Amino acid sequence: MLFRLALAMGRTLSELRATLSYAEFCEWCLYYQIEPWGEDRADLRAGIVASTIANYAGKLRAEGADPALPADFMPYLERPEPEAPADDRPLTDDELAAWADAALFGIPPE
Repeated sequence: MLFRLALAMGRTLSELRATLSYAEFCEWCLYYQIEPWGEDRADLRAGIVASTIANYAGKLRAEGADPALPADFMPYLERPEPEAPADDRPLTDDELAAWADAALFGIPPE
């Protein structure tokens, strides 16, 4: 956080450490939680603009496509791992037994 604050204030770390008290630093940290600044916030603003343009242009594109989100245009955003499709989940013992009965004996699963 200290690096971001120094960059936002146009000071070096040494200058900031020499003039900034711990109490003031804590206040800056609280302020950052309310109103963030820096590259992450700039990426969000750019993503909002880009997704708006993409969604407008998308009216001419594929029908039924999901709308673009700001996160789609934020290259350094940490994204959750995609979930495996439902078909790839392991079968339970009951499902496996029903599948085996259907395959071996022609008994349809319930």
